Amino acid sequence: MRTLAASGLSLVTLVTLALASPDARATPHPTPEQLVEVRGVPGSPPHMPVPDVTPAQATAQLALIAAWDKTMQSLACINPDAGIDGGQEECRFGGIIEVESGPGHDIVESDNTQEAIWNWSYNQKLSADTQFRPQVANAFQYLATHPGWLEWRDGNGTGPDYYSVYNCGWGVRAVIEYELATGDASQHAYGDMCAQHLTDYAKVNTGDPLIIAATTAWGASGLWLWGNANNLPQVKTQAATIGAQVKAWVEADPTRLASRVWAATGGAAFYGVVASYMKENPSELNAWVAQMAPHLGGWIDESMPAVPNDWTDWRNAHNAWNMLGHFTAADVLGPGAGDIDKAAAMDILSRLVAQATNGDGAIAGSQQRPATEAESWITAYLVYFGLREIIDAPEQPDGGMATPDASLSGDGGPVTTRPDAGGGNGAAPGGGSSSSGCGCAEAGVGDESAWALALVPLVALVARKRRTSR
Repeated sequence: MRTLAASGLSLVTLVTLALASPDARATPHPTPEQLVEVRGVPGSPPHMPVPDVTPAQATAQLALIAAWDKTMQSLACINPDAGIDGGQEECRFGGIIEVESGPGHDIVESDNTQEAIWNWSYNQKLSADTQFRPQVANAFQYLATHPGWLEWRDGNGTGPDYYSVYNCGWGVRAVIEYELATGDASQHAYGDMCAQHLTDYAKVNTGDPLIIAATTAWGASGLWLWGNANNLPQVKTQAATIGAQVKAWVEADPTRLASRVWAATGGAAFYGVVASYMKENPSELNAWVAQMAPHLGGWIDESMPAVPNDWTDWRNAHNAWNMLGHFTAADVLGPGAGDIDKAAAMDILSRLVAQATNGDGAIAGSQQRPATEAESWITAYLVYFGLREIIDAPEQPDGGMATPDASLSGDGGPVTTRPDAGGGNGAAPGGGSSSSGCGCAEAGVGDESAWALALVPLVALVARKRRTSR
């Protein structure tokens, strides 16, 4: 297996090669000006108890997803001189495919690949399961020529942009988790390059659109993790400085926290502030979270098909970011004050888990998409933003999971809505809340078939395109 360290090519050489051979088949990702933001309303907790997702279930689903990610790894490596697309087709061996079927199956991306490395490494760290080491090596081989910090090349701009910042937010996480799981530092230079990219290019002004704030926040939180993992105080300070910019963006209009665009919501900005700026300014943490958390969005109604009704219906991505925001608020505020956020997060998680009906743990872009159209990056969101919260949750002294309120474990009464939630819509009993303004009950919630444990192997040979907006 060729990895970055064993390839015989220096990092500078790899960057030069990547710059010299842009992918002619890539569909440009949209500029911020081309994206349309959708204003949401603050989320409210479910009116009925939701099924618990237990640590055992979350760990089992993680193992399924790790195996499914293996089926999503590209085996394609077309000769650049074959004449396809003017002879500029790149080798995609080791990269992770976007969608398991349909038009999105033609896409291989660096962010998907970094997310899979994180999933495999996290799974190994928890279970000592080393079976995916060859896939991890292949993935790093792909990233050696398709690094996250160069993902801006497929865009409409002329330099680093929100997509390369977003990619590097995953890049540092992938290397951190890989090193924790294996003790192998051979990929450390990749993380360093991503961290440098974040230091140089992650920034947001108060008037910038949500996509800039969300990806900057993700990058800032990743940069802080990199500094913390490598004992680099100056890097953590820089991450907090970037996080302060996101904090100012949020405070300029807190209603932005319920908004959504492309593949992100304001929940990303909220999380990023807590996981970067607040790490270095903890005295401000509780008051700020208590003030801002009521503005976070909740479950986005998926009962009706999106327009257009295709694989770019990414409402599960939006729901996942909102879930992460609420889990973050609950973790900060703790039992009692954080009960409402914990309930909202668990409501979203249970709905996402219920969509994993194909026996492989993975989920599609929304409830409206077929189970055979699972998306690798949205499934990674399910893991990092949701299942990880359950698996890593602190235990009570008796070994049970800490549940601040009986209503959160699925056998108690409803949690009341925040009085300052800004008029968050209520949902029909059993329907949860909806950031779209619809209080309809969603079909398929609580489907116990989500935990069917059967693997469906797939073979993936793909070309690389760009994720675009609807």
